[in-house]
Amino acid sequence: MMKKLLLTLTAAAVCAGAVQSQTRLALYEEFSGENCGPCAASNPGLWTLLSGNASKVMLIKYQSPIPTAGPIYNAYTTVTNARLSYYNVPFAPYGRLDGTGLGTGTAASGSPGHVANLTQADINNDYGTASPFNITVTHAWNATGDSLTATVVVTAVSAFAPTGANLKLRAALVEHLSYCAAPGTNGETDFHNVVREMYPDANGTSIPNSWTASQSQTFTLKGRVPAFVDKSNANALVVVWIQNDADKSIPQAAKSTLVPLTLDGAFTGCPNGSINCSTAATVSAPSVATLKNTGSTTLTSATIYYKVDNGAYTSFPWTGSLAAGATTSVSIPAVTLSAVGSHKIYDSVGAINGSAEINVANNTIVVPATFYNKTAGAMPLMTDLETGLPTNMVLHDPNGNGQTWIRKSGAGYKGSSYSLYHNNYVYSAGEVNYVLLPTLTMPAGTKTMDFYYAYAQYSNENDKLEVVYSTDCGTTWTTVWSAQGSTLSTHAVTTAAFVPTSDADWKLKSVNLNSVPNGAMLAFRATSDYGNNLYIDNINVMANVAAGVGNVITGASVSLYPNPAKESATLEFKLNKSTKVVVNVLDAVGRVVTTVANTEMAQGVQQLAIPTSNLAGGMYNVSVQTEEGTVTKTLSVIK
Repeated sequence: MMKKLLLTLTAAAVCAGAVQSQTRLALYEEFSGENCGPCAASNPGLWTLLSGNASKVMLIKYQSPIPTAGPIYNAYTTVTNARLSYYNVPFAPYGRLDGTGLGTGTAASGSPGHVANLTQADINNDYGTASPFNITVTHAWNATGDSLTATVVVTAVSAFAPTGANLKLRAALVEHLSYCAAPGTNGETDFHNVVREMYPDANGTSIPNSWTASQSQTFTLKGRVPAFVDKSNANALVVVWIQNDADKSIPQAAKSTLVPLTLDGAFTGCPNGSINCSTAATVSAPSVATLKNTGSTTLTSATIYYKVDNGAYTSFPWTGSLAAGATTSVSIPAVTLSAVGSHKIYDSVGAINGSAEINVANNTIVVPATFYNKTAGAMPLMTDLETGLPTNMVLHDPNGNGQTWIRKSGAGYKGSSYSLYHNNYVYSAGEVNYVLLPTLTMPAGTKTMDFYYAYAQYSNENDKLEVVYSTDCGTTWTTVWSAQGSTLSTHAVTTAAFVPTSDADWKLKSVNLNSVPNGAMLAFRATSDYGNNLYIDNINVMANVAAGVGNVITGASVSLYPNPAKESATLEFKLNKSTKVVVNVLDAVGRVVTTVANTEMAQGVQQLAIPTSNLAGGMYNVSVQTEEGTVTKTLSVIK
């Protein structure tokens, strides 16, 4: 199901052009955006349609600042801004077929020009309309790779002289961008035929407005090649088209072919990151990178550079014999990670066969690395996330693509400020991420994890949440508890991005941890099915407390007010049945400082006063312990 089509409209223009004998290559110009959710939803279907008609239509894409500017757009704004203005683009994803076609489909009937409205019939109609021109284009890189020359030959196969014509020849350098980590917020990592430069600019080159049959003219266009363009990319091409600025119609387009580089090397692939465990203050993290010869000459030597995060590069020489197109693994010396959490190891290659690098865009690869400190702490672990992540809790993104757990503001349980958030609404299906809890000493007896979660399905997707553990530093995992799809849901199905807005959207879960070995790494694991958002809050890992507290206490009923408290606070909760209840106030290291209640309580709403005037200012945990589990609330005491 397609998510969130964008709004509003623009009037359709009328397609014009002479009917002649030349088969045309149609041009489809799309305005997309790396922060545009509807673009991420629509682009796969658009690409399937266009790539299946490669002999009929050519896609070029302008990454636009809709709804907000992303890094691809920010790298070069001039051309995109000019084309946005040229077509008066009202939303994204928006497209024009040969300058005037807005699509005849009904997939987004309220938004003319929405890419979902482009149909096979639209493409076939354009392809079946003969073009009055034949165009060929070739391009060549200069010796230093920072500019190119495009040679364009335009030949009229029949007379062409539209009334009031204002003909322009436009040329764009495009490339296929593929990222390991989504550069924007919509989760997209693949961007086909993105416009990187236009020659001489977006205004194009004026050409004769009247052509006779067999008239031919050659145009030579020169201009810069931005350093961020990968010239070894098989889809780094020059696309040219003739456009009548009087009505914006395009009678013909053409594209060049790949120009191989003689000497070029690249690090390729999207390596998964490892978890590096230690009880020391630092840990060594080795990495392996894949070196590819992207030139046409055998690669025999190079210089390999590497660094961690924002540190300085270290280098070492590489020698071998790597044929054109071949790859080899390069072991990178271990770097030292000195802070618990996620890091980036940058591996880069240069000095190919002793020559200066002319294609820096493909030199560097980023290897994610996580430092997890296994120093074991004592139970209980209690966090409501309000003041940050607990010491040694890590949000682990195995593939380093930026789609990971987030400590999010504004969506916590009982209106609190923070929770943990997994954005399945955007994250690709199959995306897996972990919340690594601090290592805990597992004593004898019953061990339990209580937490609140909130989730709504988008439709019938099976986003999953698990409690897992590992005894080998995350190489393998064992599942303790799992729920997905409708079983995980705490809210009705919704096609809007889910945000919990009431206590009823949250569910309390108690998980028995008796099977978890002492010293194991305990974690939440989320697996996206490109469905809807998932939240976790109020995580409590306790010893000698039975699971199933939700059978006794209505989780949404537990409240503590005022909070912060000065003289006293009131604890309120609802019991589903009569049971013994112990209410303790614990300090930051888990010591009981006050026992508020230790008695049998009847079914129904309970209210208990908690004196705080004799407590030092700071953070405390108030635990409500029953025979079937514990609920914990954080209390702030001020003086």
